Amino acid sequence: MTVPVVAPLPTTRLATLKLDNFRAFPQPETFRLDGKNLLVYGENGSGKSSLFAALRALFRHPTPPPTLNAKHAYENIFKQPQGGPWSVEAVFTDGKTVTWANTGLHGDKPLRDEIALKSAMLDYRTLMETNHLHGDERVNLFEIIVNNLLAGYGITSPGVGPFPKSGTAQVPIGDYWSKLQRAREKIGRNQSGIRATILQACQGFNAGMNTALNAVNGLLPMLLNDLKQQDIQMKPLVFSGLVPNAAYWLEKRHYDGQAIWLDVTYRGEHLQHPHLFLNEARLSALGLAIYLAGRLALVQQAPGDAPKLLVLDDVLIGIDHSNRLPVLNVLHKHFADWQVVLLTHDRTWFDLARERLPKDDWACCEVYEGDPAATAPMPIVRSTMNKPARALLQKADDLLKLGYVEAAANYARQAFELGMRKACELKTIRLNYREDPTDHQAQDLLNALKGWHATGGVKQADWDAAIRHLELLKNVVMNPYSHPSAPNIPKQEVAGAIAAVTVFLDLVAKK
Repeated sequence: MTVPVVAPLPTTRLATLKLDNFRAFPQPETFRLDGKNLLVYGENGSGKSSLFAALRALFRHPTPPPTLNAKHAYENIFKQPQGGPWSVEAVFTDGKTVTWANTGLHGDKPLRDEIALKSAMLDYRTLMETNHLHGDERVNLFEIIVNNLLAGYGITSPGVGPFPKSGTAQVPIGDYWSKLQRAREKIGRNQSGIRATILQACQGFNAGMNTALNAVNGLLPMLLNDLKQQDIQMKPLVFSGLVPNAAYWLEKRHYDGQAIWLDVTYRGEHLQHPHLFLNEARLSALGLAIYLAGRLALVQQAPGDAPKLLVLDDVLIGIDHSNRLPVLNVLHKHFADWQVVLLTHDRTWFDLARERLPKDDWACCEVYEGDPAATAPMPIVRSTMNKPARALLQKADDLLKLGYVEAAANYARQAFELGMRKACELKTIRLNYREDPTDHQAQDLLNALKGWHATGGVKQADWDAAIRHLELLKNVVMNPYSHPSAPNIPKQEVAGAIAAVTVFLDLVAKK
């Protein structure tokens, strides 16, 4: 299948998101995107999940959760006095705003509604709905699809009963299903053709659902392939259709046919219960492919140029690091015109992701737990560069200015080692085999880099001088401060080490 042509970026994109007295944030805290994608690292208990909850609630389809009787579900429980106002405010690059607060929804509601129709908010628990939560039974995706995955997909109104009379009107699948459920008690009646009307409504729902599933089925093989899951094939999702069951007793009236089975083969073998056989990584990739295919199918018919928003909160927990990089490729290939927020508690994955992601398209920040002894602990949010070695150098420089010489030297050493590993990768420098690649010592990397013959925009004399300078500073500045009883090294020498690593990284970045 050919890759869909990526549309131009919307003129309106999320610029900032401010949380005030919302869950983990007792005081106002602003996350800055400036129209870019956002990569967030948050240690457990830091408030990362509050950011996800704010985005999911603000842009929930069709409307945010009601607020009148739910203040204690959102406000920070430590802030005194309790019962104060809370809010989540989104500001866009064109100056438009949307605010969801204890007083309700305010601002540009049409813009919010359009974004909600196009948004996808996925966390690991959501992905589990496609597999783990079904016990020993076959995986039935019907409820997931009508209430979440394709709830906003518009299908043609039958123009009967409670539905719009125009035969061309579009009704979202989720709304259509809700209307059918409210009409369930009338299934057994035959006054004024009610039974025939409900049957006609079901037929319209069945046709619309299969149109939506055809769009999803066309995308699934491509996504599974791009996620490097070529061993898994999904049979097309099929919906046989709803049929009204006019039982005598009111409470027993229902719709037969509420089933969309997950049918999978693995290396040619049919799996009737894939969730009981496939490992965690394959199940996570399968669930991710299903959800991403559903969102791509939905936005194909979404109107306007409001931003398409994709928020992924730790959805890669079950995927090992070797299978995570394809996810970044999928985002780049199929979601380039979306605004993506990627959240993780895995520091190693955070550093790997920000090294791979285009720096001009992504903003990065770190969230840490605030002082637990404070009356209302406030998470610490720190913007950071999306290149790990550069970010470590920035930390080293910041700490040195504050007088923390030992800590600055340690961060400079971390940046130095990370930069050397990246240099060996970019310059295709061979290293002696180690069962664990992290066992390579700094001197091993330096020795390998000494033998690199400069190419492109790098002069050999500059490269050799940078390596000699780093070797000297490693031994007399950076290494000593990583051990107890470190010597009293002047602040100026640590500043020199930071400068030397900066020069080295500049050379590494040259083609």
